[in-house]
Amino acid sequence: MNILVIDIGGTNIKVWKTGEGDCEKSSSGKKLTARRLVDRVKLIAEDWPFERVSLGYPGKVHHGRPAEDPYNLGPGWVAFDWSSAFSCPLRIMNDACMQALGSYEGGRMLYLGLGTGIGTAFIIDGKIVPLALGHLQLRDGKDFGHFLSRKGLKLHGAKVWRNAVLEAGRTLQAAFLADYVVFGGGNAKKLGDLPDAFRRGGNHNAYFGGLRMWEDGHAAEAPRLALVQPDDVAETFTPGAQPAAQSGP
Repeated sequence: MNILVIDIGGTNIKVWKTGEGDCEKSSSGKKLTARRLVDRVKLIAEDWPFERVSLGYPGKVHHGRPAEDPYNLGPGWVAFDWSSAFSCPLRIMNDACMQALGSYEGGRMLYLGLGTGIGTAFIIDGKIVPLALGHLQLRDGKDFGHFLSRKGLKLHGAKVWRNAVLEAGRTLQAAFLADYVVFGGGNAKKLGDLPDAFRRGGNHNAYFGGLRMWEDGHAAEAPRLALVQPDDVAETFTPGAQPAAQSGP
């Protein structure tokens, strides 16, 4: 089965097709609407055969649909008719959850996505729990998002940013009793050497998460997507049919 994987970030859109290690990139930003995204992806993938689409969305997803417009992108994502977006079934998941899914190696994993903002998710025994930890205070009356975001990196410099990332990782690992912490997103490569129980991911894990969104939820080696809570499960949109919520793939 050929799957087209789309990861929408605050700076770039990344598009992978099944079997390809590298992605095609296109800029995002405040002018990017859902309609422009779909048109651009169709242009990128016009010569790629695919039967399924996985979409990592940079915002809240409820019952497999965008529940709020992203802060860093244009308007209209919630109202968009996703059932007719592509000529094949589509599943949507929060982008941090999709990267976390692609990073997961079992047990209790905390995911911190270091990109334009900070994306967070927790997976416990295959169940995905979306989080919004960027709003929690870290130090000096400032929250995690202030220090760990791309803006925080530019504002405070690489040394302060890295120390804040490691401090956040230690604090949150203890709070969630996590077996390990994965730092993903485009800025993870800037962390340097990491202590034990900290692992470096990256944007490429969004691709693996997009593939896993279509795996059998009961496969022993795969996260149990069938047990994911309604806010996290990716809804399937089939062209020509009314979208309906489902409990798993």
